[in-house]
Amino acid sequence: MKVKGLGKLLFLFLLAGCEAGTRDFEWPADIAQPTGKDLDKWLRRAPFSNELLQEGEEKTVVTNARQVFPFMGRYLNVVGELEYSPQDSDNPIYRQESVLYKDPDWGDLFINATLLYDEQEVFLNQYYSESGNVVFDGATAAMDSYGATLTETEVFVRTNDYKTGIYWTGTPDRRYLLGFYQNDQLIFEAAIPLRASDTAATLAKLNEVNGKLGLGVTEWHQATVPQLKPTVSRETFWYDPFVGIYMEPRYLLHRVRLKLRDTPFQPQEDTEGDHYFGYDTPGGKVELFTLLKDTDLDEEAFDAAHRDLPAYEANGRHVYHEEQKVDAREKGVAKMYFKPGQYLEITFGYPLDDPEAGAYVQGY
Repeated sequence: MKVKGLGKLLFLFLLAGCEAGTRDFEWPADIAQPTGKDLDKWLRRAPFSNELLQEGEEKTVVTNARQVFPFMGRYLNVVGELEYSPQDSDNPIYRQESVLYKDPDWGDLFINATLLYDEQEVFLNQYYSESGNVVFDGATAAMDSYGATLTETEVFVRTNDYKTGIYWTGTPDRRYLLGFYQNDQLIFEAAIPLRASDTAATLAKLNEVNGKLGLGVTEWHQATVPQLKPTVSRETFWYDPFVGIYMEPRYLLHRVRLKLRDTPFQPQEDTEGDHYFGYDTPGGKVELFTLLKDTDLDEEAFDAAHRDLPAYEANGRHVYHEEQKVDAREKGVAKMYFKPGQYLEITFGYPLDDPEAGAYVQGY
């Protein structure tokens, strides 16, 4: 596998464009006002020239921008990466618009806006990678990899209404100042190349974008060059909340992932089940353990045998569960088909008077 650094950027082709999401979207007033409910026109108020233009209402630019900017428009919620999936009933993204420039003064850059159907906090990742583009570089490009690394600065704030930060982004041959801003369902970012090591000029340009688009991000206006010195912290990036169990040796991947990080659950040895997690509270033990059991049923028959139980879906599989109150404790068992010949059983228990423990257990 080759890791690429690009000497030239932003080639393009044209083809039929993508529509916005199909669900109804409610425009919050504080987003409708600056954007005018038109991301296309709003983003093009940015103070750059020589855009890679769209041509016609039903055309969009297809470029190698994902290889140039592996981090562009890629966000994660607490569970994982958000993906635009318009045919999905739970598609999280209403609209995403990226404007690409080959600016004569600043070079290759982008500005991006994303609208979420529902308000949820999103995060940037510290590392991004993207496979090569076979359209531009041929069939073998799929084996290439293009990476980017984000570094925090002192400029970051998270309030009840919004969060914002300024980051340094490094690709193999360029550095960018990345302004990130989220206000409820609107996510905005601008990546401006560092020109001739002039951090002050790059920051000034970011604030020109800030003003032209009416974002009014106070933290960008008040930022100073010393505050933009890269830090060694990684306090604002996404972290994986899952603990993996049941490794599949063939693929070196875990077959099951439990959402237990950032909870009091701790793994414990020499206890019940294949994998046991628990912690002590004044009201008693909170526990959760897993066990693989044999079954003669195939997946269809397994589902049929358990269809009378309450169930939810997880990664395309049905999880059947039942609970009962015993001696001031909530006890329960969840079951799901695992693979031919086996199903997974998850047993859990916690004190009835501990709603926090209940939330942790039900959130696995």
